[in-house]
Amino acid sequence: MNKSNLKSGFTPHLLWGKREKIYSTIKKGGGFTLIEMIIYILIVGIILVSISYLILDLISGQIRGYASSDVNQNIRFISNTLTKDIKSAQAIGSLAADTLVLTMPGDDITYNFDSLDNKITRQLGVATAEDLNSTRVNITGNFTDLSYLTRTKNINIELIVSYKNPSNLPDYNASTTANFSVELRGYR
Repeated sequence: MNKSNLKSGFTPHLLWGKREKIYSTIKKGGGFTLIEMIIYILIVGIILVSISYLILDLISGQIRGYASSDVNQNIRFISNTLTKDIKSAQAIGSLAADTLVLTMPGDDITYNFDSLDNKITRQLGVATAEDLNSTRVNITGNFTDLSYLTRTKNINIELIVSYKNPSNLPDYNASTTANFSVELRGYR
């Protein structure tokens, strides 16, 4: 035997014996039993089902958030536009539940709730009426005159905005209502 092998702790005959022992152990008890395989498949299956439910829940939450965000953006834009125009109007030209005509310094502005298409339109003078809401939402509402004699001119607006959901999926159910009043400041 070489002295350098003894110093480093290398003993070839001991290593060779361990190798045979390891090989014989693998040969005798090699592979998985049927029970071990079934337990493995069950554990992996439970983990995969849990992950898939988590992914479905995340996607569902994202869809609900998108629908709710779209509804809120539409109601905010419409209410801000109505408020700005009513505050700067000189008088109420005419008012019905679904139509509001504001007398302005330039051209009159007409708002109309279209109950057939579930939208609200804004028309400046004789120009073509423009939709205020996106095509992904339905709008219903009405106008009410809250004016007090000749002292103030107030208009109450009720808006109901809901996300279009033709398939009636619960994740796309988003709706909100706004009810507010605005005083004509240009009126004197």
